[in-house]
Amino acid sequence: MVVLLLVLTWPMSALMRRERAPADAADERSRGAIRAWTRREALRDPYFYLLLTAMAAPALVGNTVFFHQAHLTELRGWAPALFASAFSLYAVTTVVFNIVGGFLVDRLTALRLVPLFLTPLGLGLLVLGTVEGPWSIAVFMFLYGVTNGLSLGLFGAVWPEVYGVRYLGSIRSVIVAVLVVASAAGPGAAGLLIDAGAGYPAQVTVLGVYCLVVSVAAVWFVSRVRARLRDQRAPVREV
Repeated sequence: MVVLLLVLTWPMSALMRRERAPADAADERSRGAIRAWTRREALRDPYFYLLLTAMAAPALVGNTVFFHQAHLTELRGWAPALFASAFSLYAVTTVVFNIVGGFLVDRLTALRLVPLFLTPLGLGLLVLGTVEGPWSIAVFMFLYGVTNGLSLGLFGAVWPEVYGVRYLGSIRSVIVAVLVVASAAGPGAAGLLIDAGAGYPAQVTVLGVYCLVVSVAAVWFVSRVRARLRDQRAPVREV
């Protein structure tokens, strides 16, 4: 194990020996560096909350579905181990699409992927909520793995792309807090609805519709954010 770690980390240590030359202010102006938003400014930006509706969805949905998986298998008459057996498919798909997502972010930018990454999850939820065949679990796990893998790369790239990096720590602290609340509130809210008589498959279907609606809405608000970024990156002409 120690030898393996040395083999993996040696190329990284070689790269770290090469110091990066910092760009001066003139270079930043000529490239049109984006504006650095403070946390207060970001919280006053309506697009911040629209982006959160998309970025928080995987945490909300994943915890809700996984927490109540036993209830769903009982309703459908599936074997208790059937749902658990599909987690390996979910894990492999997440790893593969995390790598694919990193490549796509570098090629397309993170913002362009926001309207797309929730679509597989939305379709998977619709299948899981409406199809009673046990194969719907495998379809859901695969499609959720696609979204989850893409989201892991997007989470670290979207926010600095939109709000800059100078105050990124304070902005991300709010985002992480929202994700924690969403991941905790989802299972609790679903449990209360189940106790109130709301069918759980119907709830899963509604979550799928939510993901697809957010994906469609993201086409509009992401285009507005990208237009704002183009204005911010416009080169400053020296007088």
